[in-house]
Amino acid sequence: MRLNFRLCSGLFVTTQLSLCESFVLSRGAIVSSPLVRDVRPRKNAPTSCLFERSGDDKNEKSNNERPVNDLDIFGQPKSKQRRNIVDEGDIRGPDRIKSCIPYVLVMIDGDAFGKYIYERIPPLGTLDYVLLRPIVEGVQAAPFLSVLLFAIFALGPRLTNQSREVRFNAQQAVFLDIAILFPTLIGEALVDAHLPRAFLEPAANFVWYAYVSAVVYCVSSNLRGKIPNQIPFISNAADTAIGPF
Repeated sequence: MRLNFRLCSGLFVTTQLSLCESFVLSRGAIVSSPLVRDVRPRKNAPTSCLFERSGDDKNEKSNNERPVNDLDIFGQPKSKQRRNIVDEGDIRGPDRIKSCIPYVLVMIDGDAFGKYIYERIPPLGTLDYVLLRPIVEGVQAAPFLSVLLFAIFALGPRLTNQSREVRFNAQQAVFLDIAILFPTLIGEALVDAHLPRAFLEPAANFVWYAYVSAVVYCVSSNLRGKIPNQIPFISNAADTAIGPF
């Protein structure tokens, strides 16, 4: 009885061991087979998403984007134009202020032609009395001071090797002052003629408007960095006088 039980137990254990060995061998064969892929996740493998756009969708999106026009009407890049907008102009730096100084001579010598305008427009008369009249009276009080100022603005920029733009404005201011000299001489010659105001006032106002307009144009152009070379006859004469350099 015991022998039969031991025999049966031995057969059962042997059968179980055989089954286990067969299972292990079959498992090793499956793993080592080249047809079986490793389904374990890799550390550096890129992860995919179900909702990720494909390459065709990305290309379609890039094709649908509108191109940006970065060129102006002359075919130049707008970004370059914005960078160089500060550097635009023929007069740069301190020369803009230096080019405006010679026109003080024109304002001094032509101030007398504005007496009728100052009477009719009191704010302009007050401004002239505060800003310009002290300088005019100081120049008139000193003998030959106006001639000295004329010589300084005519020869000073050349002797001090100023830029061509400064020399051009100084020469143009000198020519404007010479242009004012002719109506001044005519007015002094007609002092004893006792002409009516109806004749003198329009003539004086015309001279005042003419030279003030020229001075305002020159000063505003200089401050913006542009050479004021659009005054008829006078600008061409000033450009010829200073030469090409």
